[in-house]
Amino acid sequence: MDFKNIQTFIKVAELKSFSLAALELGYSQSSVSTQISNLEKELGHLLFDRIGHKIELTANGVIFLQYTQNIQLLTEDLNSQLNGCTDDIAGTIRIAMADSICTSIFPDILINFQKHYSNIKVIIKTGVTSEMFTLLTHNEVDMVCTLDLKIQRPDIVILKESPVNANFYISSKHPLAGKANVTISDIKQYPIYLTEENISYRKKLDEIIAEHNEFLIPTYEIGNVQVIKELILNSYGIGFIPEFVVKKELIQKSIFSIVSPSFPITVCEQLICHKGKALTPAMNALINFINI
Repeated sequence: MDFKNIQTFIKVAELKSFSLAALELGYSQSSVSTQISNLEKELGHLLFDRIGHKIELTANGVIFLQYTQNIQLLTEDLNSQLNGCTDDIAGTIRIAMADSICTSIFPDILINFQKHYSNIKVIIKTGVTSEMFTLLTHNEVDMVCTLDLKIQRPDIVILKESPVNANFYISSKHPLAGKANVTISDIKQYPIYLTEENISYRKKLDEIIAEHNEFLIPTYEIGNVQVIKELILNSYGIGFIPEFVVKKELIQKSIFSIVSPSFPITVCEQLICHKGKALTPAMNALINFINI
C-alpha cells in the first residue's frame, strides 16, 4: 500500500474535498482522484460516498481513517526519534476535555509537562461528553478527559479514572457558612450560579432537586467554572461546581462547602482513548503526567 496514497486519503477526509486536498498537497485533482481510486481498489471497499459535489466518508472509510491516522502518528514519532535525539520524545497529542478540567487542573499539568517534553505539541479542545466522543470516534482527537457518570463501553480503553465530588459552595462570609443541614429551600433564598444544563454534574443536580419536588432557577448560568468561583468569592451567591475547582480556597478557608444530607454528588473523571488507538511515546508521556 503506497504511503503517499494514505496521506492523500487523510487530507481528503480532513478537508472533505478532492480539489482542496489537491491544492494543499500540490497535486492535480485528477491525481488525487486516481490515488483514492487505487486505494479503494486495493481495499475492495469504497472509502467515500460521492453525492453531487459533496463527499462523505463511508462506514469503511471511517474505520480506515482511524488506522491510517495511527500509522501517520507512529511514522511521525519514528522520524522524530531517528532524526533527533533518541532520549528526546517528540510528536503531537490531540486531547479533548471538559472545560472545568481544562481551566482548573490542566494548566499546572501542562507547565510541568512542557519542562520535561519541550518537543511535544499538545492540542486541546473542550466540550461536553457527547461532543468529545464524536471527536474520539472520528479519530479527530487521541484521548478525551471526561467529567461525567462513569463510562463503560466496548469500544474504549479507560487509561485512568477517579471519583470527583461536586457541591454547593459559598464564601466564608456567607450567612450559611458553618450552618448544618442546609436545605434546598435555604439555598433558594440566595443568588444561584450554575453551569449549563448539558454539563454532567448539572444534570445530576437537577435530578436530585426534582426528587425532592423542588426546582432551582439560576441567577446566572455560566459555562466557565472559574467565573462561578469568582462570583462565589465576591458575593452572597451560591455556586455548584466540582470540588477541585475550589481546592485551594477550601484549604485557605475563603470558600466553604454547603453542609447538606443531599450533597455532595459524585461523578467520575476518566482519561479515555479508543480501543483501536495506538499509544505513541508522546501520548504515554502525557498519560503519566495526568494524575487522576
